[in-house]
Amino acid sequence: MIDRLFLGVALFVFVAAAYKAYGLRKSPSPAPGQRSSCLLLMALGFAFVLLSDSAQEIENRIYPNLGRLVSNVCTMLAALGIVIQMLNVGRPPDVARRMIRRRARVFAAAIALMTVLFLSDPLPPRIGDFGPLYRDHPALVLYNLIYAGGLGMAMVDMLTLAAKYTRHATRTAMKAGLCAVGAGCVLALAYLAEKVVVVLAQAMGFPAPLPGHDRACPSAFTPAGCMFSVGFPVAAVLLIVIGMTIPAWGPRLAAPIRGMRYLRLYRRLRPLWTALCEEFPHIVLPVPRWTGIRRRLHRRVIEIRDGLMALQPYSDPEVRANAARAAQQAGLTGRRYQAAIVAGVVTAALQARRTGKEPATRSADDLHGTGDLTDLVAEATWLAEVADSLTSPVIEAPAMSAPRTQQPQGGARV
Repeated sequence: MIDRLFLGVALFVFVAAAYKAYGLRKSPSPAPGQRSSCLLLMALGFAFVLLSDSAQEIENRIYPNLGRLVSNVCTMLAALGIVIQMLNVGRPPDVARRMIRRRARVFAAAIALMTVLFLSDPLPPRIGDFGPLYRDHPALVLYNLIYAGGLGMAMVDMLTLAAKYTRHATRTAMKAGLCAVGAGCVLALAYLAEKVVVVLAQAMGFPAPLPGHDRACPSAFTPAGCMFSVGFPVAAVLLIVIGMTIPAWGPRLAAPIRGMRYLRLYRRLRPLWTALCEEFPHIVLPVPRWTGIRRRLHRRVIEIRDGLMALQPYSDPEVRANAARAAQQAGLTGRRYQAAIVAGVVTAALQARRTGKEPATRSADDLHGTGDLTDLVAEATWLAEVADSLTSPVIEAPAMSAPRTQQPQGGARV
């Protein structure tokens, strides 16, 4: 089971690395840290491949526990990739380059020292944790402490940056990605903390605090020690990889949901749009046949705004006051209250235009209401609420209370 789990995670990470590399190849000027992301992901993928049981059986024939050494080196390279990415994002370019060179030398020295320590004290071939071997092999203890220190430093850097930028992220996909990266870092730090405790405890002759470190793990979650040594690292890598890539593929995955939302808003706007287009046909913009729903929604919002602007000289402040009283008496509050007022004013203004009322040279009434002109969805949602209110009985009172010269002949109303 562990073998399939590690190979499956490796495949997932390699796919993510290929996706990142494809984006890197397409971009003429890749963002800082994008190359280090590819390095990070490739190194993580190889770390899981080399640590799988089937790979370790082959590696042990070449040199005892060679897979553990090479896998840990790959993980340290991934940690270096994390540090490079964090410095590229959080520091000015010149400062980042100097710090990256220093960190690279530190990681190179750590990897070299780990290799010397590992080779200087040969161990019997073993699949899984080294368990009781720590007590008689101090070089192995120091090897693991260096490994935990390097990886832990990278996780702290990544967690700090994720926490810093999560508060300022405006895109949902970006915020979700940063939260996933942060959660992955927390799990990785928990894995490293438990690893250090186990190594030091067994080096001093004490039993491991949690069972499962004396043999190969049968599962990723049982015994409890396997949850820390297998389950947490796997979950941490999956969360970090998902978090690093979700800003790229997340919006595409959510595209059908956004399309349905745009379509609902588009249809809800139809009553208001139809009423305005009947009076002001010139506001209708040509739309190519195969135009997407977002662009169609944007066009409809523009046309409605143009129609409201053209209708504004026909509005009557007295109608707004009557509409406000009627909406208040109906118990409406918040946006429904505001939408009912605007709908009442629009209905009365349309009636006034149809009966031949002369437009005012200047009107104090703003038919745009409280819509957000900088956000398509927010603006369309507001106009849809106004459109929904056109058929509300609340607006009948202000519409019909306009001066008699403004009443539509035959009682026509949109």
